[in-house]
Amino acid sequence: MPKIRVLVVEDDDDTRRLIEQELGEAGYDVIPALDGRHALRIAKTARPKVLLVDLGLPLMSGDEFVRRWRISAEAKDATVVIVSGREDAPDVAESLGIRSVIPKPFRVEDLVATVAQYAGLPAA
Repeated sequence: MPKIRVLVVEDDDDTRRLIEQELGEAGYDVIPALDGRHALRIAKTARPKVLLVDLGLPLMSGDEFVRRWRISAEAKDATVVIVSGREDAPDVAESLGIRSVIPKPFRVEDLVATVAQYAGLPAA
């Protein structure tokens, strides 16, 4: 069975590496993106099942990325989870029709469990 692909859109190196490491150890195929533009290019070909998106990104914000991603055919079966320390993250997520927000700082176990939930797998 192929690994489930997760796109991690995070500009903070330490946070991105932590997420990559933990999800990789949990058996996911993790694809990193440093900003919204980079993520948009990658997402169209990588076809991730779950996208973890920070809102405060350079070049293209996380919410703008989600708006643009959602109009692509590849977005149909994917779930977006907002991972952000912004106070307005729940409101932004709601305006985008996103049900899941993981506030920073986060517990790694919670993040992995959320990805498992949306990937359709039992939590590791």
